[in-house]
Amino acid sequence: MPIILQFDQTGGPQNLRFRDVPLPEPNAGEVRYTVEAFALNRGDLFWLADTYYNSPTLPARIGQEACGIVDSVGSGVSEFKLGDRVCSLVQEDGRYCVNGEFAVTPARYLVPWPDGLAAEHACALWSQALTSYYPFVELAKVGPKATVLVTAGSSTSGNGAIQMAKLLGARVLTTSRTLEKRDFLSQVGADVVIATETEDLADRMRRETGGRGVDVIFDTVAGSLIPRYLEGLAPNARVYLVGALDGKFDLCGSIVPLIRAGASITGFSLYNHNRIDEQLARAKAFIARAITEKRLTAVLDSIFSFSDAIKAYEYLASGRQRGKIVVRVRDSTPTPRADTASR
Repeated sequence: MPIILQFDQTGGPQNLRFRDVPLPEPNAGEVRYTVEAFALNRGDLFWLADTYYNSPTLPARIGQEACGIVDSVGSGVSEFKLGDRVCSLVQEDGRYCVNGEFAVTPARYLVPWPDGLAAEHACALWSQALTSYYPFVELAKVGPKATVLVTAGSSTSGNGAIQMAKLLGARVLTTSRTLEKRDFLSQVGADVVIATETEDLADRMRRETGGRGVDVIFDTVAGSLIPRYLEGLAPNARVYLVGALDGKFDLCGSIVPLIRAGASITGFSLYNHNRIDEQLARAKAFIARAITEKRLTAVLDSIFSFSDAIKAYEYLASGRQRGKIVVRVRDSTPTPRADTASR
């Protein structure tokens, strides 16, 4: 039987187990594929800890981002056939987690595996690209005259947001706790790196924009960082709260600078936009074109073998990574023994 990554109780990566499971047949509208590689996301840890948008039904599988080769299609599926190479898109239904030797995904949440990309790159692009596409392209309509602030630029969402904003022609400011990652963030595309441990964030935002302030903020940190940038907003600025890496889930700070700028704060989830057929179709086309043109690329930190997948999640939880962590399933590494933790 094929092996998947699963957990019986919520908590940290130590609760993950390799499990043998029967190979299911896809239902109507679904596609089954053998997984070549999968990518880790911070949201996986929230899902594992039961602090995500929705709660897992135990035992639960983990992971939302994989690529593989189609080996079975359900009724009503016309866009994919046996042998097609596909990538999965993140979606909110926990029944469709993908980390393991196979996955089943609704056809709606699959895209063709881009030509010329190795598996470890193909599986690691779509989550971060979708997360920044919707606020920048569909909502704020970011263009060459805009200045964007991306918080936590070294996170995978941050990497994707920096690239997306630069693709659209914007000037990009990004934050990191220190300047240790400045060279890395500059290579990703950031024009300015601000060290939040030592700098006045709003003051630096104003100075970098000639006093005008920043037009769009893509914030994956939130919490205590919010009041630190509100005084640096441009007129009619838009703030998108994408995550809460700060660990605090309350809105903090005075609303006065928000009112003064005529700005808005929006709680953002790509799931809300993925549900809209027209927006999802535009996102797929836009991102696929950008990948083909090599204007969006996967920034990889490390590649683990499947037998070390739990160690990969431990590394993700440490927060030390710079870019995406990927697990290669189809390689020469022996398959992990089922019903175990890490080897």
